[in-house]
Amino acid sequence: MLIAIIDGLSFDPFFRGFLSVLVGVVVMIGGTYLIVATNSGARTGGLITASAFFGWMFMMGVIWTVYGIGWRGQAPTWELVEINGDNPASQNDGLVFAENERAQTLGLALETFDVSEGVDLSDADIAQNEAVANAKANADSLNDWRYLATSNPVRGEAQSAADEHLAAEHVFDSTGEYVPLQFGAYNIGGKPLLKDDPNPLDRVLHKLDTMTLHALHSEELMVIQVQGTVEQPVLPGQPPPVATADDEKSVVSVIMRRDRGGPFPALFGGLRSTPAFFTIFNGILFALVTWSLHVREKREMLVRAGA
Repeated sequence: MLIAIIDGLSFDPFFRGFLSVLVGVVVMIGGTYLIVATNSGARTGGLITASAFFGWMFMMGVIWTVYGIGWRGQAPTWELVEINGDNPASQNDGLVFAENERAQTLGLALETFDVSEGVDLSDADIAQNEAVANAKANADSLNDWRYLATSNPVRGEAQSAADEHLAAEHVFDSTGEYVPLQFGAYNIGGKPLLKDDPNPLDRVLHKLDTMTLHALHSEELMVIQVQGTVEQPVLPGQPPPVATADDEKSVVSVIMRRDRGGPFPALFGGLRSTPAFFTIFNGILFALVTWSLHVREKREMLVRAGA
């Protein structure tokens, strides 16, 4: 009967992982305690082993917090602020008359400035690079909004969130009914960005700048623009045609706000909040145990001096 139970546990991922961790803790921590306690006594050996354990956990927590790895918290998300539709005659009215005041500044900027003006549309990659260069050279014209190229990973994440919001709000029934505009992604706020092609010194200075002068992160907004597609028949036996934006349909602007999560989102996001609390907890325990060792050593020194 016992053999059957043990054999069954080997196929259960939870119990197998639990037993593996339990054996590892007993062998590593228990073995260390056994060796240290043999030389320094049971109580002192226990304090030394505990201080080493909590010190290691504290250092590991620091690394987790800095790089956002390990026992991570809730990842940042894009929460919906509002969805606006324009009329075809003026494709930025939805932003100009948006309820969000910062989105209104983008709508006013796009009325007079177009990031795609003068770019080479024959090549998609070249067009995106030239559009980014235009936006950076005319940052004042965009009212400090940043244009995001299609290859930007932030834009890809925001586009996925916009698709979910459009479906949840029943603006479109499916993603096949619209296409993201090639030059329709802008964001503002958040932490300062590292400049293009940085060298090691630039990275160090950027890190110091974000930790001191910009320790608190400002509100970050994202605007994703999509447009309905042209209805094209699908011929039997042929692949579906490439979706093309219909200029007669209105441009829909999805305005989103970055939700960093956690109890202190302006300082560090939810992704790092869990390892940060883990680090603080183990740091306090490490300090208490080492202080107990210090007090114990002082007491032993007094006893030896009296003897």
